[in-house]
Amino acid sequence: MKGCTVVASEKLNSLKDDKERFVAFSFAAADLLIELDDKGKICFASGAAKGITGKTSEELHGTDFTDVLDPLDQRVISYLFKNMKEGERISPVAARMKKSNVTAVVGACSLPRTHGHLYLTLNVTGLPAAQSLAVNRDEDTGLLDKNDFITLANDQLSIASETGQDLELTLLNLSNLGDMAANVSENDMGEFLHKIGAVMRSYSFGGDSAGRIDEDKYGVLHNKSFDESLLKEKVETISNEMAPGHGVKVTPSTVDLDKGNLSSENASHALMFVINSFVAKENGSFSIENLADGLQGRMESTMNRISSLKNVFKRHDFSLVYQPIIDLKTEDIHHHEVLCRFADGESPFETVTFAEEVGIILDLDLAVSKKAIDYVSGFRQKGYEHPKVAINISGHSIESDGFVDSLLSMLMTAPDLHPFIGFEITESSQIKDLVRAERVIQQIRKNGIEVSLDDMGAGAASFQYIRAISVDHVKIDGAYVRDVLNNEKDAAILRCMARLCQELKIGTIAEMVETKEQANYLKSLGVDYGQGWLFGKPQPEIVTSKKKRKISMNARKKGVTLSWGS
Repeated sequence: MKGCTVVASEKLNSLKDDKERFVAFSFAAADLLIELDDKGKICFASGAAKGITGKTSEELHGTDFTDVLDPLDQRVISYLFKNMKEGERISPVAARMKKSNVTAVVGACSLPRTHGHLYLTLNVTGLPAAQSLAVNRDEDTGLLDKNDFITLANDQLSIASETGQDLELTLLNLSNLGDMAANVSENDMGEFLHKIGAVMRSYSFGGDSAGRIDEDKYGVLHNKSFDESLLKEKVETISNEMAPGHGVKVTPSTVDLDKGNLSSENASHALMFVINSFVAKENGSFSIENLADGLQGRMESTMNRISSLKNVFKRHDFSLVYQPIIDLKTEDIHHHEVLCRFADGESPFETVTFAEEVGIILDLDLAVSKKAIDYVSGFRQKGYEHPKVAINISGHSIESDGFVDSLLSMLMTAPDLHPFIGFEITESSQIKDLVRAERVIQQIRKNGIEVSLDDMGAGAASFQYIRAISVDHVKIDGAYVRDVLNNEKDAAILRCMARLCQELKIGTIAEMVETKEQANYLKSLGVDYGQGWLFGKPQPEIVTSKKKRKISMNARKKGVTLSWGS
């Protein structure tokens, strides 16, 4: 009998050891352990409850677990828990706590013979560092929005490289989404989007590395061991259950995120190119297999575009339009701003931005200057009054000695047009050497050519530029003008800018003036000029008066008869 007692005691001790071992494993892997009853209520909590959820273990007891979560994550977690079967577990998913705003990775399992209870682990310390940056979500799916997904993907790329983790990016195109939306209720469509958001997050690396990057395009970062066909099958199954015959078709494309010999900067550029190329594909077809291919594709497309645009600039294969800038006191046209328009409806903003980024903005600025000066010169040949125009020059261009020399040489060929030519410096934040810039601008101004500084108030350094550079006018950023009648802060900032410029004897031009009330208010603040659709949209031609002919005294003596037709 004594021997039996010893054996029983050893078994009991062994069971205790096993229990303590599993508890130790649990706490080694998690910061907080939670048990839910069959109704989803918290019946046990142990660990850093207050720090993670904002509530003590006692306060959590009896609370519905989803009530602890941020509203954007509640439906995701609920869906995952609802679809768990006995003996299963979910892949860890990141979720934000409502009260504490802490983001934790939530793991869960449903053990056999536990009467529907779920066992959760919440882990903050295991959360990838990049997760803390992901704060903006798509409201329909709960996934990261495009910008935060790209930011997170870049950061995860660096983390994975440092830790030796192999990651892939699966990009999913959901075709037929519009047809599905047309054949289900708005509530059912919302439910579908929430469900696929939950599924994508559950399969993603760290539980929250999935994003909606376009209306029907999604991205999921995951370990290489994951089979993307499971994700395709799951999303299509959900859609077919909710909209039989009208479900979506999923086309997945996987990109290897191994950086190889790429620098972090090149890998980041390649990742951006990969995602943007995927978004640009209309039918979901996509062929980039790895970052190296992405970088090569980016370099090839960039070099081809640079070559193409340089030819466009060289041939002046673009058009100019002219938007009037009005004297607010007299309501007369003071001058016109010269704006570019490119063939095939290409975005002027995007083209100019690209030209600045790759260093060919100098070519465009010189080409626009030449074309605009030739246009103004043509009025004299036709017998009309010269219009006065302002030509945009990038801060990038002002930084170049070669550009400045070419511009000054061009201006010297038409000295009689100087009173009718002005320049507007854009992207002034790109000017690094303000002392040199001041010297260049004064070289231009001493020829009787007015210079304006664009986007006053758009950047923190605006006042620094006004202090360092002497100009004739500054343009007040349209963001302040748009809501000036309804936003006291904008009105106060405008008053200060107008007063400052008055004291410095600098003219002011307000952008985006769209109503008479705005114009009157700006005039009351002492703003000199206005530009916006109230006064006119950009037009391909400027209309001026016929130039009056001068009458010589000899003609009068000879008795020449003059009429309005002369």
